[in-house]
Amino acid sequence: MKRKMIAITAGYLSGLFFASFFTDLWHLLIPFGIFLVFVLIGKQKGFSINDFAIVAVSFALSFMSGETYTHFVYNDIISYDNKAGSFSGVVEDYDCYDNDKARYIINGKINGVRKAKISFYSDILDVDYGDTVSIGNCTFRKISGDYLFDSENYYKSDRIFLTAENADGIITENVDSRKIKNFLMSYREKIISDFRITLGDDCGGFLAGMVFGEKSILDSSVKISLYRTGIGHVMAVSGLHISVMAMFVMMILDFMKINKFLSFGLVNIFMVFMVTMANYPVSAIRAMIMIDIAFSAKLFLCQNDTFNSLAIAVLMICLENPYVIYSSGFWLSVVGTFGIGVFAPYMVKNLPNVKIYNRIIRLFLTMLCTSLAIIPVSMIYFDEISVISPLINIFVVPMCSFCMVLGMVYTITGGFIIPVLQSAGGIIKIILFIVGKVSDFKFTYILCGNDIVLKIALICAVTVIMVKVATENRKYIAISIALTVCITVCGSSFYRSISRDVFTVAVLGKGNNASAVISYKSRNYVIDLSGHYKNPQYVGKYLSENDIESVDCILLTSNIHSLYSSYSSELESTDIDNWFVTGNTVPYKNGNFTFFDDNGCQIENSDYKISYDGEALKITFGKSEMCLISAKSEVPANSGLNVFYGNIPKDSEMMCDGKSIYLDEKEAVSYQYAGMNNFKTEMSADGTYKIIEMK
Repeated sequence: MKRKMIAITAGYLSGLFFASFFTDLWHLLIPFGIFLVFVLIGKQKGFSINDFAIVAVSFALSFMSGETYTHFVYNDIISYDNKAGSFSGVVEDYDCYDNDKARYIINGKINGVRKAKISFYSDILDVDYGDTVSIGNCTFRKISGDYLFDSENYYKSDRIFLTAENADGIITENVDSRKIKNFLMSYREKIISDFRITLGDDCGGFLAGMVFGEKSILDSSVKISLYRTGIGHVMAVSGLHISVMAMFVMMILDFMKINKFLSFGLVNIFMVFMVTMANYPVSAIRAMIMIDIAFSAKLFLCQNDTFNSLAIAVLMICLENPYVIYSSGFWLSVVGTFGIGVFAPYMVKNLPNVKIYNRIIRLFLTMLCTSLAIIPVSMIYFDEISVISPLINIFVVPMCSFCMVLGMVYTITGGFIIPVLQSAGGIIKIILFIVGKVSDFKFTYILCGNDIVLKIALICAVTVIMVKVATENRKYIAISIALTVCITVCGSSFYRSISRDVFTVAVLGKGNNASAVISYKSRNYVIDLSGHYKNPQYVGKYLSENDIESVDCILLTSNIHSLYSSYSSELESTDIDNWFVTGNTVPYKNGNFTFFDDNGCQIENSDYKISYDGEALKITFGKSEMCLISAKSEVPANSGLNVFYGNIPKDSEMMCDGKSIYLDEKEAVSYQYAGMNNFKTEMSADGTYKIIEMK
């Protein structure tokens, strides 16, 4: 085995993976099967006993490390779930929101005993990084994700397992201990504000995303266009950003004839500056480690190997944080770097590189290989992936990189070179125009919200690996990749077409709130029942995930004016034919509005009927019936599925007939369907239905 560091890292990463995701006896059969495959491959490659021992020991150590951390740290901390207590610690991070609220990450102790980091949502406090916050009394809750956002794994990768609710007795103290961090973050906000004021929200937000990884400013429709064309990665401070900026600084230092050891120190200071302002994303840390390895090899006249550098960086990150395995940014960074630094050079190695068209072909194939490497991981974490990204990346990423450099020049110079910013803005307008037009075509992306499509893609990926191991023939590998991509695209298209012929009712919302999306063939209806301000976000995600571009009507039952504004903003790229609203006041002067009174309204079709009577939403499809009703109302007389939203009154009689779902879990903890929201029901004309929970 020539590359022992790669083998050690592969074993260690595999051990953490299986310790994190395969915890029962049945799942342990999977790593055992993979181990047997590894043994067969190793035998074919001529691995020695020592080679097998290195991988086995690395795997065992990481598996024990992950299990130990889970048992003595994770399980100990979440044992405080649903318990009252106090907390005191230092502010590590915070995000402020428009409603004068903020979410703080505090590193300290529970009840003065157990060290932990917690998430804390409250009114904006007069604190900064490094200041202390003491909570006299609160209820600790385990962080759990839902359909809208997988907050559990997001925070888990940063070792944050609990959130504090119902907090009182809050005392803050301004310590002013992290002056450099506070200065850099304050300066960051000032530059982002300059971007937005000078270039507007869309262009300024896109530049802020490229330079600082700040994506919250961008309009949702712009984000969708960027991801559908495969360049959404430029908005996350990653290896691309660190590499481009580091190379830019190196060029300046070389031009100034700076000593190479001094240059090494200055480049590191610059990278730390960038990583700090981006708030330490794991992808940027990985890139920084790899650049340091490459620079060190140059300093000491050693040969640098991208695969070894990647392995070292991954091992260092995993040793420091065994739960980084839950981070989507970590996986995307690793597979993306592997794609562009290892897989692509291997595939294009024997291609000519003499004439211009040869170089263009090599560049396209390099981008294609990078995109292909990312696809399996992207399908796990995202609702859709781009199939046109290799072509778009060839032309658009260089433009993005140039704008990124201009934005950083503006940042480094303190914002004095305004023409630089305006030049970047002009190029960004061209970029947004291109991606906006390209993303309108359906063939540019694949929907991957269905498990079947994901499983097909993962099987295809394993097949390609087996072809590579068995043949080592680039031609056969390329053919297998082409076939697997075709199979995945066809599978996604087939699922998309057959899903339209299924009568589906999706129940969406946060907690016990409810909005419904009813879809059948090319007709779609949205009914907001509880009026919660987050309902439009859940509906928007569902429509995007299921490629629904038009809605026949949206029915609003309460909070008409605020919800109309939220839905209009969230569904900006969706065609809405009509609005059904209560009362007689038009929420907005433009738009098609139909008013209904206390008697409600109904929508009839030859196949189905949808009716709302002011209290309950009743849906009939053939012999199937489904009713969404407030938990405070009387139970409707039907033999179908009942969904109760809102708070369940105390001492109310629960329906335990197997055909009732309660979105509220507080009064129905022991009930089978308690607390379930964000699911869809596939209704059949023969009176049967299938419930599918969405995560």
